[in-house]
Order: sequence, then structure tokens, then C-alpha cells
Amino acid sequence: MNYEIFISKKPADGREIKEIDGLPVIRPIQVHGGEVSFVGRRTLKPPRADALITDNREVWIGVLTADCIPIFLIGEEAVGIVHAGWRGTLKGVAFNAVSYMSRFTKVKKAIIGVGVCKKCYEVKRDLWELFKERYSSFFERVSEDRFLLDLKGINKLQLSSAGVEEIEDLNLCSMCNNDLYYSYRKEKTEKRTLSAIRLL
Repeated sequence: MNYEIFISKKPADGREIKEIDGLPVIRPIQVHGGEVSFVGRRTLKPPRADALITDNREVWIGVLTADCIPIFLIGEEAVGIVHAGWRGTLKGVAFNAVSYMSRFTKVKKAIIGVGVCKKCYEVKRDLWELFKERYSSFFERVSEDRFLLDLKGINKLQLSSAGVEEIEDLNLCSMCNNDLYYSYRKEKTEKRTLSAIRLL
């Protein structure tokens, strides 16, 4: 279970990081969905997906975030990376990624990266309506039509439901730590944090 993770910090813009330590970074075209793609040795075009899996030791796989939740997946012979915004979370992208990866290697560990925490993620009633049937316990009402949403908590539930026994949370919020990481909610920036992983 040898792996290495990378998380960019300000002022670097993760969109501009094409390689790390001489190895290319493969990023998907993120569509806020639940799709998972495998990155092999012949992958040339970035796939349209919000989770990548690879067993290739010659590449990094990464996602861009600025409040959404990046999740690193570590298996015996493969690694994965997940971009989980509220749309992807609603579509079960973390669960889908673990299920996909589990076809050929046991997912030993997941790491929750830099993303908005439940104290900072205030949402309107329409989001509560979408999530309430399955995830109402992850909302805290602050007014008649405003709620705090624990997006990391929902993704942890999806990971454990998919069979991941060890889940580590780096406890880094993009809004609380806006001096180090980009937050679209706080600064309306187009710049992004790159979270990447590779198999050693």
C-alpha cells in the first residue's frame, strides 16, 4: 500500500500544474456527476468523469477543487481520486469509485482532503429537499430556509457503505483555511487546488 499524495497551496493555481516530480498529472474533465474512469498506460485524452482509478506508477491522477471534497483512495495495487461536490455526492460518486476499484483490488483506505466543512457550508432549502430522504441527519437547520450541510460526512458514509474500513480526514476546510487553499464560496475565484495521488 505504497502511495504518495500531493495537495497544492496558494499562490499556485492547480489548473496550471501539469506534472509533479517529472511525472504527468492526469485530470478528468469534471462534470459534477457520478462517473468513474480507469486511467491506463494508453490514456491520452482526459475522460469525462469525477473519479479516476489507476494502477500505472508512471502518472499522478488528480482533481481540482475550491470547496468540493477531494477523496484519495488507496488499494493494494491501485489508487483513486474522487471529486465530490454536492451533485456528485447526490449521485454517489464516492460509493461508485470504491465499487469500481473493488472489482480488482481491495480499497484499504480513504483520505478526505481539503474541502468545505459542515460549519461553513450553508445551503438553501432546495438542497435539503434533494438530500433529505437519505441524508437528512447531515443537515443542521439555521433558519426557515437555510441549513448547514455536512458534505464530508455524507461521503464518509458512502465510503464506509462501499466497504472502506479506514477513513482518514485531514480536517482541512477550504473556507477556514482560505489563506492556504482556494474557496469559490469565499472569494469567487476561478483558481483551484489540485489534489493528486500516485502509486509507488
